[in-house]
Amino acid sequence: MRRIGYQMNTTVSTTTTNTLNGISFPSTSTTSTHEDTRARLFDIPLFLRYYGTGKRPSSPRWFLEAGGAWRLANNIRTSLDSTDASGNLSCCTFTPAVPQHRSAIGTAAGAGIQLVDEFGIHVVPEVRYTRWVNPIFENLTTKTDRNQVEASISLTF
Repeated sequence: MRRIGYQMNTTVSTTTTNTLNGISFPSTSTTSTHEDTRARLFDIPLFLRYYGTGKRPSSPRWFLEAGGAWRLANNIRTSLDSTDASGNLSCCTFTPAVPQHRSAIGTAAGAGIQLVDEFGIHVVPEVRYTRWVNPIFENLTTKTDRNQVEASISLTF
């Protein structure tokens, strides 16, 4: 599970031409909008591992892994507030942003080493790369990155 989010500020200026006593003059009004969106991502990997053999039973073993991953976005929350040309703040709209894809699949590969101490505790550092096929958020201003690199250390018994 990981948390993601983005903030987007939009400013729209509108210029109109007004006429008073036969004289034309421009009038500009500005509206600002601030959007704050947060979500939770659940990544579920599925791998096959190939272990290299060590010379001794207690020696470190390296491994390579390959497989796929599935990502689900949920608990999407959005806060939207606007400030008009007079400086009046209208707060807050809580309609969640709609993601381009609520779930995504990806291909993944990794490598690591398995270390075992005399008590049978396994320390497994590894590096993993995942390429997501479709992004969760994708519009003109916000895109979820399709490339993901992770480094992790696992402790197992």
